[in-house]
Amino acid sequence: MLKMNCGLSRKIGQPDYGSRGAQVHLEVELSAELLKDPEKLRRQIRGCFGVVRQAVDAELGVAGPEDGEPARLPEAPASRPPADPPSTPKQVRALHAFARRAGADLAAELRRLGVTDAAALSRRQASGLIDGLKERAGGR
Repeated sequence: MLKMNCGLSRKIGQPDYGSRGAQVHLEVELSAELLKDPEKLRRQIRGCFGVVRQAVDAELGVAGPEDGEPARLPEAPASRPPADPPSTPKQVRALHAFARRAGADLAAELRRLGVTDAAALSRRQASGLIDGLKERAGGR
């Protein structure tokens, strides 16, 4: 028998420098036979992380299981992308540019969102921060 542990912690920024967070950790036992089929083992691992990700997203109100379907460990990897993919390189460049124009402390803004690097933001977080910096920069 194999034991697999997976977990996820996530924070999302809130107005007035606040944040909300959620975390889920899951431990499951898998058949040792999976060691003979690495691809099947990888599917189980991805499936576990998919369930954990859905639970955290649902708790934070950013996504939930589709059509009210209960979360479960899928045999195959999820076919849809994560609810909020990571920021793009173009967004990261824009964040730095608008922070300079607005005279803002980008490091402080990132800390408020619970990250230390702009590349660690989600696409949605980066977009919101870009909009705020753009506004502070006077739309330039």
